[in-house]
Amino acid sequence: MKRSITLLLILVAINFCGFIAMYYVYLPWVNKLDNEQLKESILSDVRYLNVRLSLLDYSYSPQTIAKAEHELKVKIATTTQEQLGLDNTSFATLKNNRYGINMKRSEGPLAFLLLNDNETILTLGPYPAIDSSISARDWLAYLLIILIANSIVVLIVYRHVNEYLKVAIRAIKELDLGGLRLKPIKSPLTNIAVNTPRIVNHINGLKRQHQQSLYNQRDLMHAVAHEFRGPMARLSFALDLFGQAAEEERRKQLSNDMDEALAELDQLVTEVLGYSRLKDGRFPLELEHFDLRKITNSVIEKVKTIYPNKRFVLYSEPSKSIPLYADCNLIDRVMINLIRNAARFSKSRVKVALVRFKESIEIRVEDDGPGIPPGKRMRVFEPFTRLDFSRNRDSGGAGLGLAIAKGIINRHQGTIWAEDSRELGGAVFTIHMPLKQSSVQNKDQESVSSRGNPNSPLQKLREHKRATDRANNNKA
Repeated sequence: MKRSITLLLILVAINFCGFIAMYYVYLPWVNKLDNEQLKESILSDVRYLNVRLSLLDYSYSPQTIAKAEHELKVKIATTTQEQLGLDNTSFATLKNNRYGINMKRSEGPLAFLLLNDNETILTLGPYPAIDSSISARDWLAYLLIILIANSIVVLIVYRHVNEYLKVAIRAIKELDLGGLRLKPIKSPLTNIAVNTPRIVNHINGLKRQHQQSLYNQRDLMHAVAHEFRGPMARLSFALDLFGQAAEEERRKQLSNDMDEALAELDQLVTEVLGYSRLKDGRFPLELEHFDLRKITNSVIEKVKTIYPNKRFVLYSEPSKSIPLYADCNLIDRVMINLIRNAARFSKSRVKVALVRFKESIEIRVEDDGPGIPPGKRMRVFEPFTRLDFSRNRDSGGAGLGLAIAKGIINRHQGTIWAEDSRELGGAVFTIHMPLKQSSVQNKDQESVSSRGNPNSPLQKLREHKRATDRANNNKA
């Protein structure tokens, strides 16, 4: 507010100074120029008449005077010193110069020409007096002065503001805006005006995401604590009984129960860590080309061994192969989670459909089970969500399968949703994602997650995973 008032006062002062310059500098200067031009014009007339009379030995006739008046377009008359009211000093000057000018007469400027008799004086005029009133030309000059003065002030202020804006723009460029790309605009003022709203919206979005992340972490911690409570209680109970058991068979049974509880805890920790990495985007994709139809066939064969009484149908368009450029291991895990989940809740049939479009793929996994209530179709993708609370962990799992599947699909720039199956009458999970992932985006994500450190925990985890896969392949 203070700067605005200061700028306003500066502009008022500049305009006032422009008016002063107009009134006390420009107008007197212009009037002086006009007087000089008029004086030069009158001198030209009287010199012309002097030359003309000198040729006639300064004798004149009415015809000569009339001709001179016509040519000079000015009145010429004869008079004397007394009639003109010239003092002796002025008359002596006139005798020495033969002609002279009086610019200060009230009726207008008058020129004098002394003849040879030193008594007769020819007068030219009076000429029109200079109009000293403000004309349109003067107002145009005034506006020009004001425009120049205000332009100088605005230029100074603009350059001053630009310096501050450049500092702000440099600070913004140093910020990590999480993938937000600002428009490259040369003008700092336009740059701030265009990019600031985008930055504010982005920051507000990050704030909402951060708040939602805090809520999700809180809910996740509560859910993890709740999930840990069951196996920990069984482990504690088995330990108490183990010290009291005398029979070797009973001690062996309790030992197996403790091993199962520990394995359950280990599996839960693994799934929670995997979900957390996917949720935070700290899991770089290992992109490769593979056949989605082949992967889906392999997953169906694995799930068939668990649910031999269920009928699985695979439909694909095209029917031969569907090339996909993505993370094969993660997509394989998504298909396992969805197909196993559909088989678990189906009555007898599970259908998997793969439909390829020009630049995307649609995956539908549907069953003939009880389906999902409309109000809970979004909740099934939340961690540790079980719609059937009567199910135990053996039948329902940890409740992270669909949450992990959603995290994987989101990392692949796709979407996943649940709805009713029109064909089988149960639930259908639909995935829509690009056929080819951007390797540039994945490299940026990988560089952000590892910060260029080859010894980062993520790099070690991936190296350990590769070594484990190689060892399993060698055993096979």
